[in-house]
Amino acid sequence: MCGLCGVLGGDNHWIAGEESALPRRQQRYTVVRLANEVLRHYSLRLSDFQGSAYVLSTLTGRQEVLDDIGAVWMTAQTLSRRPLDPLDPALLDALETGYA
Repeated sequence: MCGLCGVLGGDNHWIAGEESALPRRQQRYTVVRLANEVLRHYSLRLSDFQGSAYVLSTLTGRQEVLDDIGAVWMTAQTLSRRPLDPLDPALLDALETGYA
């Protein structure tokens, strides 16, 4: 997804779906939960900050405040100091077994 989608798309995020029956806050929590399933594999954690931002943190306490979900993956690579590969066989195995 390009950054322009955030400008043109308004408050709706493509992950939550255009016609979602869930309230916006609940959509954000769903997005955070799903992102954390992947981020856990890299020892990172994402949290919602009062429905207006996200906080990405490491186990050692380093944190970054992010304006939108689109910034998570690039910031995650910076904080973890390693590339994040969504097709990493170890990650895919961990996601399948529930131990990401």
